[in-house]
Amino acid sequence: MMTKTRSFLVLLALAFSTGAFAQSYPTYRNPLDIPIMLSATFAEIRPNHVHAGLDIRTQSVEGKKVYAVADGYISRIGVSPYGYGNVLYITHHDGYTSVYAHLQSFSKEVAKYVKDYQYKNKKYTSQIYLGKDTFPVKRGDFIGLSGNSGSSGGPHLHFEIRHTKSEKPVNPMFFGYKIEDKVRPTILGVSVYPVGDSSIVEGGIKPKYYSLTPGQNGNYSLKEREYVYGTGEIAFGVCTYDMVGSSTNKNGPYYYELYLDDKLAFQVEADSFSYSEPRYVNSLLDYRHYKEKKSSYVRTEVDPNNKLKMIKKKNGTVKVAEGDTVNVCFKISDYAGNSSTASFKLVGVAPVEVERPVRRRSEYFVKADGSLNNNITIEDFNVSLEDGTLFRDEWIQTGQRDEAGCCSRIYRFGDEGMTTFKKFTVRLRPNEKWASNKKLYIASIANNGKISSLGGTMKDGWMEVKTYTMGEYTLKVDSVAPVVRATNFKKGESVMALKSLRFKITDDMTGIETYDIYLDDVWVLGKYDAKNDLLYYEFDEKLKKGTNNVKVVVTDGVGNTKTLKTQVVY
Repeated sequence: MMTKTRSFLVLLALAFSTGAFAQSYPTYRNPLDIPIMLSATFAEIRPNHVHAGLDIRTQSVEGKKVYAVADGYISRIGVSPYGYGNVLYITHHDGYTSVYAHLQSFSKEVAKYVKDYQYKNKKYTSQIYLGKDTFPVKRGDFIGLSGNSGSSGGPHLHFEIRHTKSEKPVNPMFFGYKIEDKVRPTILGVSVYPVGDSSIVEGGIKPKYYSLTPGQNGNYSLKEREYVYGTGEIAFGVCTYDMVGSSTNKNGPYYYELYLDDKLAFQVEADSFSYSEPRYVNSLLDYRHYKEKKSSYVRTEVDPNNKLKMIKKKNGTVKVAEGDTVNVCFKISDYAGNSSTASFKLVGVAPVEVERPVRRRSEYFVKADGSLNNNITIEDFNVSLEDGTLFRDEWIQTGQRDEAGCCSRIYRFGDEGMTTFKKFTVRLRPNEKWASNKKLYIASIANNGKISSLGGTMKDGWMEVKTYTMGEYTLKVDSVAPVVRATNFKKGESVMALKSLRFKITDDMTGIETYDIYLDDVWVLGKYDAKNDLLYYEFDEKLKKGTNNVKVVVTDGVGNTKTLKTQVVY
């Protein structure tokens, strides 16, 4: 019988061989002074991106003190109405950089530096890069308050750790953070996919989705059946989430593993990735099913152009013939080592004749390497794709139709259930009546009829834009200026009891492009909260005693401008 000491050594050797302890990491302090509870884990697989850090809950409020996790210096400061909002980057002396995003505010010294920079450049949105001597910090130094700025969906701290040289995000849990977690991942369903033209699942060529029945010790089985029948090359998928400790948020797991006849065939590990990689997740996901049903299945078939390095093993398909039986098992694990499994049998059956799609002349077979149909022109519409735009070779449907209110015909290239890794170029030539109009933009039309602006610029008589969006396109004119109105004061009244002037700014077509506030024709700092359509000026020394003339100038994506003039007494 193996001794306990020897058992431990064997397990330790296995851990090293699988990379769990292959690299040592420094131990960092908590960036907050409250216990860590997560609303999102590192490398959660989401449409269009991979989550780059930990989202730490702040008890549903803003204003929690945020601290430097180790010695270093503030190397970058960001301010934006989108994305990370107010964000700080601290470069440490050990080869890593920590990131603190969606802050409500910076420390007093940093806030003054940022404000001086914004006034000097007359711009709210800022990216400031600093040397090591401007703001050195020690472990535990106060650096700001947690918030909800940028594209945040609620109060929290988005916390990242990156390799300084490569800028690759790495799982912050490697840096000594301990969260008590005894909760197994939940597996909601599995999917089975026929791969290629000769494969069949359950007598058809469409993917099949199966609900699960939970059993003991985190073991799931197919609901009301044990077998899935198919022939040819078959791939699989799994829909799952994990809850960390006492948090009720549905997060991403650490490992996705597929075993075929007890052999590890496919594995995704949430350890690290590059910022050039996130859109690869659209290939990893069953993207069409997500767009249609809003549920996320991770696929085990790895497309030729999917280079996501978190995919550690890529043999996630199997070929079955009549009489074969393959034991299929998904194992899903979280960072604490809790795991759940979903198991079933794939049984090979004799091939049957099924009706397959008839390819029409309006469909193009587009090669992912750009060697075939990478430049398509239909009347006054053109699409061009470079090598690596698609994840795999695709049949892509095209078409054209007319609709009142458009400045060109409506053209189709694929549909919104399709996705790309790189942007591709879409060009439309306007009808002669609109050829010289300066307010044109390229519009995308969703399946539900919703119109959104892709923007675009005029080049040699064609409107042109680079986009990820597939589906229908047309040209529209935006002749309507943004709407601007004061929300917390009226013209000519005293604002002595206020701390800021607040304005609601909206635009229904091409969106807000620029926004400026002036006091007596002198530019003052207007802060823009895009998700709440709010532009505001916080009182400072620029607001003088007596009557102040206020001017707000807002411009949309095609240059329509709205100017609001008013007065306040201070």
